[in-house]
Amino acid sequence: MALFRANPANELARLRKKLAKAADPESPESLAMRHRIGLLLVETGDWPAAEEHYTELADAQVRVEGEQHPGTLGAWLNLATAKAALGRIEDAVRLMESTVDIYEAVRPDDPATMRAQLMLSEMYSLSGEYDEALEVLSRHLDACVDKFGEYHELTIAGAVRKVNVLRTLGRYDEAAGLNSGLSRKPRDDYERDRAAAVGLLIRAERGEAEAVQYKARELAEQYRTPEFVEVLAAVLLRAGQPAEAAELYRAVLSAQPAAQQWGPAGELARACLESGQLDAAETLSRELVSAAGLPDGHPLKLGFRATLARVARERGRDEEADRELEAVAAGLAEAFGPKHPDVLEVAGWLKKD
Repeated sequence: MALFRANPANELARLRKKLAKAADPESPESLAMRHRIGLLLVETGDWPAAEEHYTELADAQVRVEGEQHPGTLGAWLNLATAKAALGRIEDAVRLMESTVDIYEAVRPDDPATMRAQLMLSEMYSLSGEYDEALEVLSRHLDACVDKFGEYHELTIAGAVRKVNVLRTLGRYDEAAGLNSGLSRKPRDDYERDRAAAVGLLIRAERGEAEAVQYKARELAEQYRTPEFVEVLAAVLLRAGQPAEAAELYRAVLSAQPAAQQWGPAGELARACLESGQLDAAETLSRELVSAAGLPDGHPLKLGFRATLARVARERGRDEEADRELEAVAAGLAEAFGPKHPDVLEVAGWLKKD
């Protein structure tokens, strides 16, 4: 029998109508409805409405249940997510930090605490605070191993997230070592092969893209999920096949707006540039540079600016390109240090061009 998912807009309208008729908007039943409304607003990406809703809901939760209640903590986490989506990253980070502090103090053994730590690590990465992301992930992994063991889904989720942060920092040896451990303790074939795919990606990022592209293609064709397709696209881009990489990134991004998937969107813009699709590269890069949700100095946003500068170079605007690439290199060096692979790559474009 086919299963049909309710239309979020219809469910929102139904719940709002029911809530309006409730005698007490702060009764347990009403608060449960309000939490569901908030989740639907997040699901539909209505971030201004979500921020307003969760601000009011968190205040109500504090009045009814207090600051340490799971409903209050959950409302604060979702409020922080909404603030981040609207570009108020610093406010979002501080709110999520204080919320995780409460989780860790009063609910140290609760899986919800470990999930909140993962959310905080994501928020730190969004704000470009990668050392802080690694610190909270270390706490997360220690707690998960102690409470749940090495094979629990939350332990594995934390390790996967830590691998991604280490890759961002260019610490490929550490990333490869941690990822290798993931491949030895999968709960199923998908997890094993996901770790294998990340291992191929790390090798591609270290300059071995041509050697691993065939295995990456094999895994993408076997699973056909966005996760594996994105790995193949990244490998192909680094192997000098940007046109096919661009098509694959478009497939990955097709389910939601590009600005909600910063990494793949930026890679798509670069693939368009390197395959000669200059108009597409320029349009997407400008959209990403101007979108809310990332601080101006974030390494991903600097990458978008680098693609725009390279488009300018291709269009003959050499002075503009030089100025922008120099600024990007300086920003990346400040974020990562002067020997980070991304800093060296941008410096290479300056020398080459």
